[in-house]
Amino acid sequence: MIFESEDLYINPIDHDDIYAVVELYNSNTNFLKNHMDTDAVTPQWVIDELESMKSLGFSSYKAIEKGSKKVIGIIDFKIDVETYLSLLMVHRNYTNRGLGKQIYMAFEEYVILKKSKRIRLDVVNGYSDKVLSFWSGRGFHKSEDISLNWNGVILPAVTMIKIIEFGKDSSIAGSL
Repeated sequence: MIFESEDLYINPIDHDDIYAVVELYNSNTNFLKNHMDTDAVTPQWVIDELESMKSLGFSSYKAIEKGSKKVIGIIDFKIDVETYLSLLMVHRNYTNRGLGKQIYMAFEEYVILKKSKRIRLDVVNGYSDKVLSFWSGRGFHKSEDISLNWNGVILPAVTMIKIIEFGKDSSIAGSL
């Protein structure tokens, strides 16, 4: 286990998890349509994506519900002075239960232990107002407008930053 929350363990994704990760992605049809212009991903796509993320220095983890032992979420990130949170996704059947918040809060505690100074993430514009609201509610501030290339699809997005360095006011993040 890399870190945990009240209801979840966060562990590395391994080969035995591929079908659970495929199911998780495919449960988020709105995400797939808006980010990749597709209705579903395949096991080979997940394997390729995990390898691509690894080659770029990112780590990919699964969130396992303690009670059921089911994979209910995934999180990809790269720890550095500025930690880059690439993806946090919860299976559609487990949304609106506070589990995404639990994953994020446990992740932030982990990042602080790793002495990172801030967390960066990119949010696709027009995808869902709930996503921007979620991240704003966790203390993130819009930093800049960007374009993302997600599997060949160019998407307008915004970079969001949260300062986590002790003694700094995270409200300055928007000016970075």
